[in-house]
Amino acid sequence: MNYMQKLFLTAKRVAIGGAEVDVDAPPFVGLSDCSACPNPCDDFDHPHYPSYLKINQTMPLLHSVKPYERHVLISTGKEDWEGHIDSDKSSLAFYLQNAIDKGQQRLRDSDNGQSVYRIVLTNSSRMADTWDGPGWQVVVLPDQIVVNNVTPEQCDDFFEAFLEPPFEGAWGQSATGDVLSQGQEITTASQDGTGNNTNISPSASTGVDHSNLPLSREVKAGKTTFTAHRWQAKAAIMICSHKKRDKRCGVTAAILKKEFKRILRSKDLLGNAEGDVEIWLVSHIGGHKFAGNVIVHRGGVSVWYGRVEPCHSQAIVDTTIERGEIIRELYRGGANGHLNAYGQVSW
Repeated sequence: MNYMQKLFLTAKRVAIGGAEVDVDAPPFVGLSDCSACPNPCDDFDHPHYPSYLKINQTMPLLHSVKPYERHVLISTGKEDWEGHIDSDKSSLAFYLQNAIDKGQQRLRDSDNGQSVYRIVLTNSSRMADTWDGPGWQVVVLPDQIVVNNVTPEQCDDFFEAFLEPPFEGAWGQSATGDVLSQGQEITTASQDGTGNNTNISPSASTGVDHSNLPLSREVKAGKTTFTAHRWQAKAAIMICSHKKRDKRCGVTAAILKKEFKRILRSKDLLGNAEGDVEIWLVSHIGGHKFAGNVIVHRGGVSVWYGRVEPCHSQAIVDTTIERGEIIRELYRGGANGHLNAYGQVSW
């Protein structure tokens, strides 16, 4: 056991989703419990990072991610972006971040200055599907929805429709049915094409099969009617590749992407259909010094890993993607509010 492993294990309880969890109890497992390579790894088994990369090996990973409620990803089809995506007026991120800031300030003002949940906004390499413009396609996690044709002029309405209501399960829908919140009515389309106001009980955080959920719905907010589709894949592996922000993530992401693709293909898991696993390269998520930075989203839960080496890729797929367990030595933190009554992650 190296120094960082010992340092992690001295903190016997960690916070996930506002609750404390014993790192020696499920869902945590150690690298020695999974299929990671021994340390040091054999050079011929898998690729390695260039020796010139300066990756911090001493600072604790644990608690290096601020808790958050939602992750919004803009499908750009690119693998690198301007250094600060929210300063690039040619991208949706500039307008959407502005709408998020205004919307959250409005919520604070209406609640006597109380804090509001954090929203992470990134660009992604994901290619827009089912639609070809003129706006952008946006993914909202953990709601597991894909929203078509979001334009800069609609960003305030987008916040009202999808980000202001509290997360309460798949589609971000309330347990009681057909209205997200005041002014936001939905119409769902089932797989047989029938339009109705269907009650979709929360399931993203409980591991329930989503195959019976409607494939799409319309959401009205302000002057905009959005079309939202159900994100159908089983999981997504998100790798920070923001080279224009920091070279370390740009270099490590390319190597990790290739290794994850090889492993997923060997298991026939790579793809974007029901039960598949997608790989997205994403913009800055914080902690470049901990490259490679990887987020695994599965079943409504996002787990952040840092200092991920190519030799860890197999373990992440086997342990986190397939078994729903967290590798304690790589764990940075994750999305807020996804523990069950026993203090375990509800996949």
